[in-house]
Amino acid sequence: MLFAMAFSAMSMVAAVGCGDDNADDIELDNKTVSDLDLTPDTSSMKKGETLQYTLKVTYSDGTSDGDMSRHARVEWISSDPATATVSADGLVTAIDEGTVTITARFGGEEESETLVIMP
Repeated sequence: MLFAMAFSAMSMVAAVGCGDDNADDIELDNKTVSDLDLTPDTSSMKKGETLQYTLKVTYSDGTSDGDMSRHARVEWISSDPATATVSADGLVTAIDEGTVTITARFGGEEESETLVIMP
């Protein structure tokens, strides 16, 4: 009897943990992401400088969260890490001269900003 209860509990935990985190419509508290907004709207920075992005998330029901940049499900991407890197919480570090696109992905949506890194 004890074995049957333990097996049943493990089966329920396994079923709950099988969600698709890569789904296009990730729901958070039954909300679907409809739009992302990166700030500040900066188009350039100097080599060696850092810039902290803030990610505002808007949901399909019209509500929003003001800063989700540090949320575990946000994926930050630099188009050229040799020009600028971006950390897991949206901190950009300018490495070398050039142009780079920084992208934030969350809940099936993405928002990008292009930065020119100057000397």
